Amino acid sequence: MQRTLSKVILNSGKNNLLKSTSNLLNSNLLKATTTNVIGIKTINNNNNVNSIISFKNLNKRYFSSNTPKVEEEDDEIAPDEAIKTEEKIKETEKVIGLSEKLSFQTETQKILHIVAESLYTEKEVFIRELISNASDAIEKVRHTQLTNASMIEDPSIPFEIKISTDEDNKTLIIQDSGIGMTRDEMIKNLGKIGYSGSGDFIKKLGENPDKASIIGQFGVGFYSCFMVGHTIKIYTKSATPGSKGYLWESDGTGSYSITEAEGVSRGTKIIIHLKPSSYEYSKKSIVENIIKKYSNFVGFPIALNGTTVNTIKPLWTLNKNAISEEEHKEFYQFLSKSYDTPSYRVHFSTDTPLSIRSIFYIPSQHMEKYGMGKMEPGVSLFSRKVLIQQKANGILPEWMRFVRGVVDSEDIPLNVSREHLQDNGLIQRISSVLVKRILKHLNDESKSNPEKFNVFMTEFGGFFKEGIITDFKWKDEISKLLRFESSNGSTASKTDVISLEQYVSRMKPEQKNIFFLSVPNRAVGLSSPYYEPFQLKDIEVIFLYNAVDEFVLTNVGHFGDKKIVSVESKEAEEFLATNQDKKTETLSQDEIDKFLSWVTTIASDKVTQAKPTTRSISSPAIIIDHESANFRRMLKMVEPGKQHETPKQVVEFNMNHPIILKLVQQTESNPTIAKLVIDQVVDNAFVSAGLIEDNREMIPRINQLLDSLLTK
Repeated sequence: MQRTLSKVILNSGKNNLLKSTSNLLNSNLLKATTTNVIGIKTINNNNNVNSIISFKNLNKRYFSSNTPKVEEEDDEIAPDEAIKTEEKIKETEKVIGLSEKLSFQTETQKILHIVAESLYTEKEVFIRELISNASDAIEKVRHTQLTNASMIEDPSIPFEIKISTDEDNKTLIIQDSGIGMTRDEMIKNLGKIGYSGSGDFIKKLGENPDKASIIGQFGVGFYSCFMVGHTIKIYTKSATPGSKGYLWESDGTGSYSITEAEGVSRGTKIIIHLKPSSYEYSKKSIVENIIKKYSNFVGFPIALNGTTVNTIKPLWTLNKNAISEEEHKEFYQFLSKSYDTPSYRVHFSTDTPLSIRSIFYIPSQHMEKYGMGKMEPGVSLFSRKVLIQQKANGILPEWMRFVRGVVDSEDIPLNVSREHLQDNGLIQRISSVLVKRILKHLNDESKSNPEKFNVFMTEFGGFFKEGIITDFKWKDEISKLLRFESSNGSTASKTDVISLEQYVSRMKPEQKNIFFLSVPNRAVGLSSPYYEPFQLKDIEVIFLYNAVDEFVLTNVGHFGDKKIVSVESKEAEEFLATNQDKKTETLSQDEIDKFLSWVTTIASDKVTQAKPTTRSISSPAIIIDHESANFRRMLKMVEPGKQHETPKQVVEFNMNHPIILKLVQQTESNPTIAKLVIDQVVDNAFVSAGLIEDNREMIPRINQLLDSLLTK
């Protein structure tokens, strides 16, 4: 039942945006936006200078008609300067000598079919795999150049990855300036699937820190290009001085050919002749989006048609003290696809017990409050700066879906396609480390800048309450972050709230419990008969205005050694009874017993027992230790078609109240009026307890009482 109620709670409270949307539709802002969108579409569809000039003129025409004319310099973009000429990679190499035809190993042919047809979930990851291979090749030559520069040919060639798209010829070319391959290495690396040259390289490095920059593990990434290409050509030349250049070519059906070639640069150039079903990968915009999605943080420049596309730094790999505020803002906006400024950030790295590099951003606002649907996870999983999973599930719990960030770990066990995680136990350990770190950081921030944190919790408090309800493991840590109004607060500001820790620090010496009262608003709370005796004793009470809050505190249960209880509970009754002077009754015990017996008979449909109250209240009656009104409302949400009858209650009466004293006299002298009055007194107690949701049934009785009063 609790789990069902949790879902109901978390999906309630949607706001209606129709009014604000209507206002936007009638605004000049939308007109301007529409005009810009038309212009942008023009550029996308016509990638030339004239479209850019048209777009600029289009904006001028719109804004000049809506704003006063201002003299300005003519800064029109000259056609020659508008767009840089794209640099396409050409196939300039020449084959010399005879071609040598070789066959893939038998098991390689079978696995190659699996790789090309079913290993990867998304075809687009072949670009990620080839860029990762290119990065590894450059990392190897970089390491060799640092340790033995004489072993590298053409050391002046810059370390970079070049990619070229060609829609006319339906090709995609990926070229690197890395370590390259000899003829024997081509046979070993490309003729045998599953062999990883990077794996061998890592073994040779031992504990050298450079091994963390090597991405490849399984030796199958290259073959992913056969998912999209019908023919693959590779020109390669080893970085070893005096090496020859070669062409490797295959259609992936069982054999490949190797031919010596001249004009081959150091490194590797892969030319993919695309299948008709994969022609989209000859389009620059599509390839650019894929690069930015998966390989934006590879450690070497990636130039697409001559323009570098991976310009944002992988901040999680840098020293936190070396990162500027502007870099953090840019990186956050890149991750979140938003334009706000994050409220908090957590930059965390560790090597024990696991290697983790991470950075998290806490936004300043979220869209769920507008009824936009539940957000997807906001953390991306990387391994060695290459994207493994975007919007990764399991890295952070679902209630932390508002967090945006990156987690990078070389210890994460991946399957062969590097798309899925294999060790859930390890992921849970990583998650625990990260959640603990984030919660600790927020708790520290709450103490260093309480006002800022209170504003943050006003926006995001619902997520933490969800965490307490759905994730029992973290309830103690989350409970430190909760903020509530209390009877000692002020109505001047919504941020005048307290933590449970602050409440405990202000408790009276004789107080063992944390007391709360669930009410619609502060005014009702301050006038409640349940709060009244606590007010007289100067006992602080937490006010809960949201139905979910009572459920949250019930789940928290204890804060330290202090039990959290409602002021309407039996525990609260016992506390008041042991900490107040005994009341002197105006009536005799016989009169009291007789009256209470009469109440039980007359109001038997609602009262199981009537007894005198020990509370100091100004109300004639009160109900103690009753079923939570919020709990009843949640039950109705779970079973909306079912009638939920209000159960009978134990009602306590203030035997010194003027209404009760006069009512005692009327029970025999005017039994008709006495019955109307006692029914109203009991219903008033039910209303104060939140047990009556529809008060309309009282109206006929109230009218009778008014009529009796006016006819006297």
